[in-house]
Amino acid sequence: MTEPRFFVSPDAIHGSRVTFSPEQSRQIARVLRLLPGAAVLVLDNTGYLHTVRLERVHPRQTVGFIVDTQEAGNEPPITVVLYQALLKGERMDFVLQKGTEIGVTQFVPILTERTVVRRTEKRGRWERIVIEAAEQCRRGRLPEIGDILTFEEALAHARNTAVRLIAHNAVDVLPWKEIRRQYPEQPPSVALFIGPEGGFTEAEVTQARAWGVSPVHLGPRTLRAETAALVALTLVLYHWGDIGVI
Repeated sequence: MTEPRFFVSPDAIHGSRVTFSPEQSRQIARVLRLLPGAAVLVLDNTGYLHTVRLERVHPRQTVGFIVDTQEAGNEPPITVVLYQALLKGERMDFVLQKGTEIGVTQFVPILTERTVVRRTEKRGRWERIVIEAAEQCRRGRLPEIGDILTFEEALAHARNTAVRLIAHNAVDVLPWKEIRRQYPEQPPSVALFIGPEGGFTEAEVTQARAWGVSPVHLGPRTLRAETAALVALTLVLYHWGDIGVI
């Protein structure tokens, strides 16, 4: 049986002692029903994976001690930043969860002309979704969730990324295979812009071009925003990352 994984804050580790949060302690004691002596895996988002032997198991506070440390691994070889227009309901949750599984390095929520959701107080919820997904899929680090930016702020934010793409299905936009030919070598970083329900406006795509962002066509069928995000992320990490390698 694979040991359960937990991401903890760096201040939860003092020397070799690890103190789990109340929420994690409840999961260990009441959901997983682990006993003292059981082993779990702990990551503190610094790139290392610790094997921890539980010493005290209690629903309010569980404590263990590090018995082994190694590099965490399981991270994509390139940095992928997803600039995702805010989506309604659970669609944003879905993108965060599946994007974490696929290999996003950073999520940056953005406001666009057609964005319906203008404000959100869901950051805590988003962080929990990312943590749970990262633990489940055995990520070595947690993807970062950036501040909500306007479209122009996002273009400026992405300016130092090696490859910048914006999904836009118009007749004059190059298909993915042509974009791939333009960048045959693996880039260190990729910025991917995905629009809201209704997509980006022509004015936004023109503005993106002015910032050096290349429009890319994802195919003949009209995709929902959350589907477009996952398709584009998979293409990026298949061609330049580690999807399909093993």
